[in-house]
Amino acid sequence: MKRLFPILLIVFSSCTHHTYNWVQELESKNPLKDSTNYISVYFRFDTIINDFEVSGILYPYYSDKTGWSDIENGVRLFFRSCKTGKEYVWTDFDESCHCFRNVFMSKNVYDIVHSEGFSGFKNGDTYIFCYDTYQSENALNPFYPNAEYQFYDIDFDGDSELLLNYYHGGPKGGLMSEPYKITDTALVLITPIGDTSVFGFDENTTINPDNKTITNVLYSGMCEWGTYCYQYDEKGDLYPLYSVDSYLNLTQDSIISDTTFYK
Repeated sequence: MKRLFPILLIVFSSCTHHTYNWVQELESKNPLKDSTNYISVYFRFDTIINDFEVSGILYPYYSDKTGWSDIENGVRLFFRSCKTGKEYVWTDFDESCHCFRNVFMSKNVYDIVHSEGFSGFKNGDTYIFCYDTYQSENALNPFYPNAEYQFYDIDFDGDSELLLNYYHGGPKGGLMSEPYKITDTALVLITPIGDTSVFGFDENTTINPDNKTITNVLYSGMCEWGTYCYQYDEKGDLYPLYSVDSYLNLTQDSIISDTTFYK
């Protein structure tokens, strides 16, 4: 999956969650508000999390065959710091094709599309999104699977990073979270050094603060999966530690695994 780096806008205002005209502000930041190719739907979240006020513009996808998409849509997200007034912008708009990659995955959008009486999105629609803090009883990590974004110290340096949900596709396509470092000038995507596989977080991710490791289990089919372990070194760089490729051999009625150690 092609990763896009967001840009940073700097604004000199603090969070005024209930006083400013948030729809008018989003319209002023929407380069596609007059487009005939896209519908613009404006939303903001009902809660300020980790001192960030979050709003966005949804560009919903529609097809004559399947109707309105409940999981794959385009988006522009705005993260405004209540402390500094800086605003970070993330979008899945791809300049190379002048189109959205439709990877924004939102429980709020899913609920809207499947709500009773929903007849479709219209240009200029507005919604207040709920920040969902549901956690599974059997979760392997403390993440919120229904939250479009969340904050967690995934590099063990004492500062929280931004985890942004996206749809990663594939045979068992579903939700993953990409990690971004929040710097003074931008959101910087965190990727392991020298690693080309998909790196993110989902319900199968295990975080171990003691040895600073992150372990993912990714499925490529019903009977094939891989275990990928990463570790932060003393310099704060993330490297792949080992990987285990596994598959079920039905003929031998056994699981075959191939382990590769990188360090």
